[in-house]
Amino acid sequence: MTDDESGGSPPWVPVLRDVARLSGHELRNSLNALVVNLEVVRGRADSLESLRPFVAQAVEQSEESVRLAEGAIALLNLVVDAVGNSGSLRIEYVEPRGIRIESTEVDAARTTRALGPLSARSPLDAEKRASAVILSIPEESRRKP
Repeated sequence: MTDDESGGSPPWVPVLRDVARLSGHELRNSLNALVVNLEVVRGRADSLESLRPFVAQAVEQSEESVRLAEGAIALLNLVVDAVGNSGSLRIEYVEPRGIRIESTEVDAARTTRALGPLSARSPLDAEKRASAVILSIPEESRRKP
């Protein structure tokens, strides 16, 4: 359902924007932490023992960055796959603040798994229902992170 006939913006558009905003925010947070830790490692290269906690944190943050990036990529692929032949998205609004994106059973399962790290760090909820992915964000999360 595209809501083209309503003449206005469909109710799922603000939800999709919030999903993209939250994804970008969490990816930036993780990457910023990685950069900060790597800067400390670089600045203290003369003292190997004092580097250990920073190296460990840098490795942790780089691994988390990869997981978040995989989630963002899976989300982008899900949205791209939901574009119909006419160029409109096959997305429908789900009350109270969610969207349903049709997919295949395999891709829906893969996408919800890939979105797990993002869901753990943000108010985004991703669940698989049959061959669809349901993304939702609570109303109180609309304020900027």
